[in-house]
Amino acid sequence: MSRFDETAGPGIGATLKDARRRLGMDIKEAEERTKIRTRYLRALEAEDWEVLPAPAYVRGFLRTYGQILGLDGEMLADRYRRSYEEPAVPGPAPGEPVLSNRRAPGSRPPSRSGPIVVVGGVIVALLVVLAIIGLASGGDDGDSGTGAGPKNTAAQGKDGKGDKGGDKSGGGSSGGLEPVDLTIDPLSTVRVCLVGDSKSPLIDSQVIAEGATEHFSGEKSYRLDLAGGGTVRIQAGGEEQKLDASGDASFEADSKGISEIPYAGPNCP
Repeated sequence: MSRFDETAGPGIGATLKDARRRLGMDIKEAEERTKIRTRYLRALEAEDWEVLPAPAYVRGFLRTYGQILGLDGEMLADRYRRSYEEPAVPGPAPGEPVLSNRRAPGSRPPSRSGPIVVVGGVIVALLVVLAIIGLASGGDDGDSGTGAGPKNTAAQGKDGKGDKGGDKSGGGSSGGLEPVDLTIDPLSTVRVCLVGDSKSPLIDSQVIAEGATEHFSGEKSYRLDLAGGGTVRIQAGGEEQKLDASGDASFEADSKGISEIPYAGPNCP
């Protein structure tokens, strides 16, 4: 049940189910038209929110499903947000400053000096340790007299001048690439598989609603599959592209840019 009183009308799930039945639409047809999995559509109609992904996805699902059924999808998403996302404890009146701990008049605020002193002591200790490590490593640089020696050695290895520098990539497709941030901004409802260097799915064939932006970092390369096509805007390696696929399509993104590759689906990864 919602934390708010919804006696003014039927619940979100009942509204969706009644509208679908009035249109004579079965759940399979609804899945084909919305590109949202049947199990998620049934969960929306049953208000089984635990089956569904994050709240941002739920709001996107409600907008898409509501529009297909001729309902006000934005109103359904807002009703879900107010009913299931906002805190149950009533907040302060509009315009009133939020006070995490109210104090009785005349009482003194709790002292925070203790935690501050402890944190300050830890920071000082870490700085001392780092300084000692820096001095010790500086003494091992040999005749160079600077800290540039190890960096130059690593650079020579990458150029193939060392014995083993050229083998660090292991022959993989991400060799020589730098870690890159990736942003996916769906411009339509799409089914996405996203795989990083580890070959484990970052997005496991999930339906992402329009506007549900996703951010990822730490990987050297990404493979993006759009099952059934769709339109997304992605940013990677300082490059931004709008990808508009009419059918199954795959793309690769890394620090060198974004390019289309042969479709790698339907399995993820």
